Amino acid sequence: MCFTLYGGFIGINVAGWIIVILALISILVGVTMAIPQTDFKRLIGYAAVAEIGFILLGLGAGLASLSGNSVDAYGIKAMEGSIFHIFNDALDIGLLFFVAAVVSYATGQRNLNNLCGLGRKMKYTTFLFIIGLAAVAGLPPMNGFASKFLIYESVFHLNPILAIIGILGSIMMLAIFVKAFSGAFLGPPVPELETYKKVPRSMLFAMSIVVAIIVFFGLFPDLIVDNLAHPAAQALVNHSEYISHAIRIGGV
Repeated sequence: MCFTLYGGFIGINVAGWIIVILALISILVGVTMAIPQTDFKRLIGYAAVAEIGFILLGLGAGLASLSGNSVDAYGIKAMEGSIFHIFNDALDIGLLFFVAAVVSYATGQRNLNNLCGLGRKMKYTTFLFIIGLAAVAGLPPMNGFASKFLIYESVFHLNPILAIIGILGSIMMLAIFVKAFSGAFLGPPVPELETYKKVPRSMLFAMSIVVAIIVFFGLFPDLIVDNLAHPAAQALVNHSEYISHAIRIGGV
């Protein structure tokens, strides 16, 4: 849509840099607001804001790069990483919200200050949270690593400072979630939370499916990039193909 809405007025390059600026603001706001959070779900919500920033960073870098023939390949890669990260973000943040919901269901608590030692009573949920933490932070071999690597590599060729900011944002998110993990899941159990409500198997099964997809995307990222992200990125670049496809969908 950036091509049809803005391409003829402010240029693709300018539109790309505007999106990059919005991406950096999103990452900064998400990370900054997540640091003081003690509410489990709000913390994850602000993490989602930061992750949307990474999606915008790849898209903006792709649009900005497409104005120069020498970096067209990196522009495509940036868009591929951005599109791939849309899928990954939905899975990773979704898993963390699942975990927060399970913790709230079992303990009746969302305040991280009132949670401690969950790892001893909720071992499987703890394991799932670690998977989600690693995926959001972009650690290998999780899916977030593959999409963020594409974004970082492409953004670095556009401007190394942007890549450094993105990497620092991921490191900060990792530190924030590690702190939340150590506070809620490690340490001695809180006496007030000695009694836990049993978590239904349906909840654990649903989270297990999400984890399986996360690991699959992380181990076989080429399947997603080649069959989904790359065609979508090419469609964004090719005006005529994009317009004709939109017309076909609209039944015109």
